[in-house]
Amino acid sequence: MQKACKDCAAAFQAPEDPVLCRFTVFCPDCYRKNEEKWKTEEAARIAAERETRWAAICPPAYLLTERSKLPHPTKADEVLSWNYGPTGLILHGKTRRGKTRCAWLLVRKVFETGKSVRVLDSMSGFQYGGAFANSGRDAQDWIDSRARAGLLFLDDVFKVKLTDSFECAVFAIVEYRLSHQLPIVATLNDTGETLASRMSSDRGDAFVARLREMCQIIQF
Repeated sequence: MQKACKDCAAAFQAPEDPVLCRFTVFCPDCYRKNEEKWKTEEAARIAAERETRWAAICPPAYLLTERSKLPHPTKADEVLSWNYGPTGLILHGKTRRGKTRCAWLLVRKVFETGKSVRVLDSMSGFQYGGAFANSGRDAQDWIDSRARAGLLFLDDVFKVKLTDSFECAVFAIVEYRLSHQLPIVATLNDTGETLASRMSSDRGDAFVARLREMCQIIQF
């Protein structure tokens, strides 16, 4: 069946199948030309959606981190050289050394590969408390989403006093990730001893031991 191309109006032979014929509106040359345009538009749409998702994850202050402006740019290179796998990273050192910015650069790198990422920060205890107060199912879903994520980022989560319930939740998340070989990236000012001392006696040492087992340390 002969049809007129929707773009160039030239006559072309459409497929005999009536369904294919109905939806074939471009000649072969115009279809190839439009196919490239459609691929470019689809890539732009996916990139825009990815940027929107990233902006919902990363705090605004860290969206535009520049390596050259970091206190220790070479540390960013060391962090970014990490390859995804069961062994994560602890970025350890005093405050204002650029640990969090370097960690966010790494989280973005992992996010760009399509893996899911989740963050536990100083607000997470309140978020978990809200989920727990709402229902046991909501609390379990909150824990599961962080336990099963492709990458978990612990950012200053230990700077606030942990309730027993939230401490138990964080321990369960780390235990699950250790046993399922899922990596953690963490920023810490604490030493193992000071971190353990601020947790309950039956979980502190065990928690620190798990972090050490599943992460290598980069000193800032």
